[in-house]
Amino acid sequence: MGLLAPRALLVAALAAQALADRGAETTAIAEALALQGGEQVADVGAGDGEYSQDLADRVGARGHVIATEVDDDKLARIRARVESAGLHNVSTVRGDQEGSGLPAGCCDAILLRLVYHHFTDPAAMRKSLWSALRPGGRIAVVEVPPQKGWRHLEGVPERGGHGIAATELIGDMRSSGFEVVTHHAVWPAENDAYCVVFRRPG
Repeated sequence: MGLLAPRALLVAALAAQALADRGAETTAIAEALALQGGEQVADVGAGDGEYSQDLADRVGARGHVIATEVDDDKLARIRARVESAGLHNVSTVRGDQEGSGLPAGCCDAILLRLVYHHFTDPAAMRKSLWSALRPGGRIAVVEVPPQKGWRHLEGVPERGGHGIAATELIGDMRSSGFEVVTHHAVWPAENDAYCVVFRRPG
């Protein structure tokens, strides 16, 4: 019993720190995207839906968040998360490696958090994201420089590691017509993360 109590305290402390870190990054994302209440936002490659939940709180009941994933199990976990949180402004969409699954013109803003470097067909995905954004819409891409020690990703372009350099990301997005709004070289996340915000010209 004496060993379990300190361990439980440590787990609780780490969980609290992770929540605080996520809160700081969510605030940074909301500010970078200049999110407003009532806007329609997509969280592409939403994972377990943590950031989808946070974004739903940011856009409020009049806004809406679309969480996308390529795996049905992950989509089920996202739905369970938002249901448990009592949120009614989040829906899920299944995408694939060629497209986000988002309808045309559905979004004022899109978040890609540590997702872009997983795309096996980045050009096709950029076309899908362009279509999903309304003219003047913003897209925030949070990424890390190539991490040589991370696992190799099958089928993705070779970039010297798991991740993508900011210069390559910016070049990719500009080649598809996106404009750079802001480049945050320092970002409140691990592994030298950065964030670049782009817009679809209006």
